[in-house]
Amino acid sequence: MTQNLKPDSAFSSTQLVAFIYKWRRPIQLLTGIAFVLSVIFSSPFFITPKYLSTVILFPTSSNSISKALLTERVDAKQDILQFGEDEQVEQMLQILSSNRIRDRIVEKYDLFGHYNIRTDERYRYTKLYREYESNIKFRRTEYMGVKISVMDKDAEYAANIANDIADLLDSTKSEMQHERARKALEIVENQYLTLRDQVQKMEDSLTVLRHFGVHDYETQAEMMNQQLAIEIARGNYEGVKALEKKMEMLSTYGGPYVSLRDQLEHEKKQLSQIKAKYEEAKVDAQEVLPQKFVVSRAYQAEKKSYPVRWLIVLIASLGTFFLTIVIILIIDNIEQFRDEKKKLNGSSHRSNRSKLTTKGEEPATTMNPEQTKLQSSAMQAQPVKETTQKADKKENIKQKSRLVLSKSQNKMENYFSNLNLLKLVIKWKFHLLVILALAFIAGAVFSGPTFIKPKYKSVAIVYPSNIAPYSDESETEQMLQWFNSQDIKDSIIALFELDKNWGIDKDYKYYYSTMMYLYGKNIKVSKTMYESVMIEVTDYDNQRACAIANTLIELYNRKIRRIHRDKYKEVVDAYQHMLSWKLHKIDSVENALLQIRTEFGIVDYNNQTKEVARGFLRTVDGAGNANINTKEVARLKENIERYGGEYMITNGRLYDLMDEYALLSKEYDIAKKEYEKEFSYTNVVSAPYPADKKSSPIRWLIVFISVVATFLVALFFISLLENHKLREELKKAL
Repeated sequence: MTQNLKPDSAFSSTQLVAFIYKWRRPIQLLTGIAFVLSVIFSSPFFITPKYLSTVILFPTSSNSISKALLTERVDAKQDILQFGEDEQVEQMLQILSSNRIRDRIVEKYDLFGHYNIRTDERYRYTKLYREYESNIKFRRTEYMGVKISVMDKDAEYAANIANDIADLLDSTKSEMQHERARKALEIVENQYLTLRDQVQKMEDSLTVLRHFGVHDYETQAEMMNQQLAIEIARGNYEGVKALEKKMEMLSTYGGPYVSLRDQLEHEKKQLSQIKAKYEEAKVDAQEVLPQKFVVSRAYQAEKKSYPVRWLIVLIASLGTFFLTIVIILIIDNIEQFRDEKKKLNGSSHRSNRSKLTTKGEEPATTMNPEQTKLQSSAMQAQPVKETTQKADKKENIKQKSRLVLSKSQNKMENYFSNLNLLKLVIKWKFHLLVILALAFIAGAVFSGPTFIKPKYKSVAIVYPSNIAPYSDESETEQMLQWFNSQDIKDSIIALFELDKNWGIDKDYKYYYSTMMYLYGKNIKVSKTMYESVMIEVTDYDNQRACAIANTLIELYNRKIRRIHRDKYKEVVDAYQHMLSWKLHKIDSVENALLQIRTEFGIVDYNNQTKEVARGFLRTVDGAGNANINTKEVARLKENIERYGGEYMITNGRLYDLMDEYALLSKEYDIAKKEYEKEFSYTNVVSAPYPADKKSSPIRWLIVFISVVATFLVALFFISLLENHKLREELKKAL
């Protein structure tokens, strides 16, 4: 059987031009119709025009007002006139995308009504946020700035919304910072007021000591010793007794006076430092400094930016032009296929008829004697001829099988060309339609709430704060580690009874492994491109998903606070122990000095030594030289000689201990402040909210994948079936 099928040949440019010229009229007609329709349907009557307004901002480099204005700056990044860098740009983009700004804009401009979204709709917030994100965009410029783009059907609305978003940046960022600053102010204010009360009490105690005649211990001791030596030299025993009484009073209250005075001096220094911090915290908590440089503000656009009619018309016309050519090519190829099929059917008919005619017209002949002899001789040679024919027949069968296989393979390859695939689909179109319809229905049914329970997603975006990074980790990476800690996971599972929610029995052999797998699948904490942390929680209940996200943030704050307190509790306890020990040492040294002062009369070693030397050597000027109390001078001289060194060592030791005590007290106050502080360790950029629309399953995607997969599998089995039929036909034909 002969075949007239020709292999597909690719178009050359000349053939393509000739083809287009041949079908020029339908191509021109359809392209013209597409042009007219695109002009009509891109008009304001069908597509509402939108106007674009933009604002360009630069972030500032400084965040703290007090560090920028009230303290001595050594870092250029704290300069209030310095432009921000990458980190500040990323933070600005994240804050602009926050729900705080979005909710204020929605409320101020009534975007529900402006976008024609009914407030009683089931998915009103999903539609609103989708419309908001499609019309309001934020991006980084190539010059390290931030561009706010707002599109709206009202040009004035677009400009006002863009400018208001830029203005809300300051208030939103200030609110976030003030939440922290107010906590810091409370802590510093408590420390400041407590220390101020302590200073006041010390001053009151010094006032009481002054009533006992102790005003300046060192000066008074020096003057009394000088006067005592003079009175002794004069022999004025009444004056000596009066001075000794005053010196006894001075020795009794001098030590406490010196301790209080030195401690008061130290506490006043601390009070001055804490007061400066208090003023800084007060400024940070109450004042607002602009957080941006506005390069260009939005203005009311005069010309619409959307839709771009010429672009719509161009794309529609070109698309129709090329689509028309493709459709005409397909139709033309189908027609050629039908013509070739008819020719093949006609040639096979003619071949069958010729075979029938040949068989029916064989003449019946009679043999004469000569022919009989020839036939008998031919029959004798027949065995040799039959052997040769059998060998030829086997060879022919092998060649036919190879030919069938070759033609079958060629046909199979042709099935996977574009045209032959299309022919295959058209041939089996009814079967495919039924199969695809069943796949569509099955996908729609089995992706419904009856079979797949819908889940809702709540998202929160936070920045870390008040945590110091460990090793080479950034604060964001450290925050991710804390969120993924095992105790937070266990707390979330216990608080919300997630095992019951997920249907996992506690007696199940792999209970914990399954819970951790489902936790990681439904609760995800990841790092965003702006160095913030995104918390995504999916659950069957939208309220529970939102509550889990909020609880995660709260548990994170508690965990960091607990860890910090545990560490600082160790420091506070250590300093308390050291302070108690130092105070005990100071009391011991004070008692030793008090004994030396009262029993041996050594109050001021340096001055007393000078005066005793003058009395002993009788170098006192004036008439008192003859009236020197040599007995008292000798007694004091003996006491100084015996106990003077001990007094000097003990007195020096007392001052050293007091300095050490003051230093420890300062460190103790810092540790206690860190231990008692109630800081928050997150800045919430976008708080979670209960979703009004499910996030999974995505039914249209499930149905689409089901239909496409079914189509491909069905096409594969159809091609196998067609290949089998083709082999059978070729075997019969050969």
